[in-house]
Amino acid sequence: VSVGTGLSIGAGILIAGLYGAGEYERLKTTVNTTFFMAGAAALVLVAGLILGARPILRLANTPAQLVEIGLNYYRITALNLFFTFFNNVYIAIEKARGNGSKIMRINFAMALTKFSFSAFFVLVLHQGIVMIGVATLLSNLVVTAIGLYNLRNPEDVFGLSFRYVRLKNDIVKKIVSISLPVIAEKFSFSAGKLVVNSVGVNYGTQTVGALGVSNSVSALSTVPAGSIGDGGAALIRQNIGHGNPQRALKIFRCVFIVDFVWGVLGFILTWVFLDPILASFSKGDVAFAELIAQIFTLEMISNVFLAIHSAVMALLYAFGYTKLSFYVNFARLFVFRIPILLFFQHCTTLAGGGQAMGLVMMISNGMTGLLALVVAAAVLHKEYGAGWMKQLLST
Repeated sequence: VSVGTGLSIGAGILIAGLYGAGEYERLKTTVNTTFFMAGAAALVLVAGLILGARPILRLANTPAQLVEIGLNYYRITALNLFFTFFNNVYIAIEKARGNGSKIMRINFAMALTKFSFSAFFVLVLHQGIVMIGVATLLSNLVVTAIGLYNLRNPEDVFGLSFRYVRLKNDIVKKIVSISLPVIAEKFSFSAGKLVVNSVGVNYGTQTVGALGVSNSVSALSTVPAGSIGDGGAALIRQNIGHGNPQRALKIFRCVFIVDFVWGVLGFILTWVFLDPILASFSKGDVAFAELIAQIFTLEMISNVFLAIHSAVMALLYAFGYTKLSFYVNFARLFVFRIPILLFFQHCTTLAGGGQAMGLVMMISNGMTGLLALVVAAAVLHKEYGAGWMKQLLST
């Protein structure tokens, strides 16, 4: 997933810039070459992940009982990667074109398909977790079909055509050079989450489950901010490509303000509705609900900082500073999260895993947001000079 996401983000940055600059021949070549690279990478990864299923799950320190329960689900998820790669690149293209409403309709179709099949498989056919994976696979197939239909015209600037696949060194190098740091960023973040779960198992598998629920609830606040940032990055890049840096700065200001407001609003809403949210996830298990609450009550305090982080990521992606985005997100896990978790576990006497995990999430997310602000200031100073703050406030 990290490889596909990173490749699509990197290609999306290039495509948005070429689209804004009106360089349609290079744009079409970039689109088709990216699809070819994504498909080839997906085939290799899917084969490796399926064949090495058990060793990979053991390497992640997955408890033995969870390996047996989830092995076939894992294999379905691995197979699903091929379609996820295609869909990521397709959605990146629509973002680069500014088609936010189309993306919303596609995501709605995907969600409706997934929920409908999940309900049918579980509630009607009484199937288990493997069929949930199948439902996800079918929902991604719907998006792939939509993408193939919308890109069916080979004469269109965004249309699929093997004639425009160019595996020349300069084209591939440009796609890889801007995508590779994002791939490394996403991969290291995913690997870091595995490490956190692996270390967290020492507090008990229920604590790891509660952390997962807490992250899911936090997504109610953080995912919209990230989506706003993604859309904003494409618009900023378009204006950079078009030679309009002042409008790009104005868009960043709007993204930053909207993300910050959404972060505050998400914090307030989750705080107000915390009890019914916990009840829906815990299914009457009072102890599990209390464990989730211990983690999430602390984690949600820092969600405002994650909203700021999302806005800064939009700035870094748009200007092509993907190496800086990697450093920020690498620090989030391997500087601010994992070392603190190990410190709490081995050097303190905190009462339980819930409190420790909650503090770890709050500190790491907060420090990441502050680091992102420092990095944003440095980038804006480099791009707009010493008066960048005045320009930002007055644009």
